Amino acid sequence: MSTKKQPDFEIRLLSAVRKTLIAVAKDTMTKPGLRHPLTEGTQKMITDCLDVVTSRQMAIEKESGSHTKMKPVYTDEQTVQSFSIDDLKKTLN
Repeated sequence: MSTKKQPDFEIRLLSAVRKTLIAVAKDTMTKPGLRHPLTEGTQKMITDCLDVVTSRQMAIEKESGSHTKMKPVYTDEQTVQSFSIDDLKKTLN
């Protein structure tokens, strides 16, 4: 396999593994107080695998120069909106 195709394959592989592990976690989520269908050991292995996958994805992004330190924005979070003082004065007058 060529050097160019290897990172593309690895990126696709890591993405597929990450999405699958997250889907398993979501599909097996239980309501509070109910027994989880996965053992604690299996849950820990899923968490560890997600950590390894994410670390490798970040390393690939840093190597390629495409890494950003952006954090996710959740829909229930309030976002800060900036505006100019002049615009504020206009709306108050």
